[in-house]
Amino acid sequence: MHSVIIPASGSATRMRGLPKFLLPSGSGDLSLLEIHIRNVKNFASEILIGINPVFFEIVVEAKLELNGAQIFPMRTSTMTETVIRLIDESNAERFTVLMPDTAFESPESYKFNTYSHQLDLSLWRIRDEQKGKLGQVLLDSSNKVIDCVDKDPECKYAFAWGALTFDKEWLKFLNESSPHIGYGIAPAVRADFEVYGDILEGSYWDCGTPSEYISYLRSVVT
Repeated sequence: MHSVIIPASGSATRMRGLPKFLLPSGSGDLSLLEIHIRNVKNFASEILIGINPVFFEIVVEAKLELNGAQIFPMRTSTMTETVIRLIDESNAERFTVLMPDTAFESPESYKFNTYSHQLDLSLWRIRDEQKGKLGQVLLDSSNKVIDCVDKDPECKYAFAWGALTFDKEWLKFLNESSPHIGYGIAPAVRADFEVYGDILEGSYWDCGTPSEYISYLRSVVT
């Protein structure tokens, strides 16, 4: 059983209170959230989404293309807490976490069901304007992750992670007080947990800031 978790319970302060996951995707009239759902619905046993109660009625009124995804209104202090609470709602042993305000250039990036390690990171080559804003990883020759650094503008690692797929055992490295689940990567690496990266084609965008969202639109809208 493979569960897809989408933590969307933040308050969207970086976008002045606008629900980032409802931003237009540049693909028809679908939102960023709907693009994620559309691309995982064929393999996900379930799709669980945590929504800030402030935005719940907006989601209902928007009549989104949810394809059976389950919505859980919740107030949490961190994204990690949202993920842990959603996982508690599931009987799955395998999970993928997708950030609700992100976008992938290629639909082929949604191949999380093909991963088999204890923790698999979906990686994209980091662009200059993203350095210091994302989590970056160092790989060995077999694509095993040997280091992970979070939001360090001095980091020279070539790849940034944008999604995570993992066995439930990885939860022992998470602390719900951590701002996001990426903080559980480095401890897992140090504990010799099985952590690998998959380098994907195309670009990755964190559309949680206006500048990155505009960059995304300029790239995909013709």
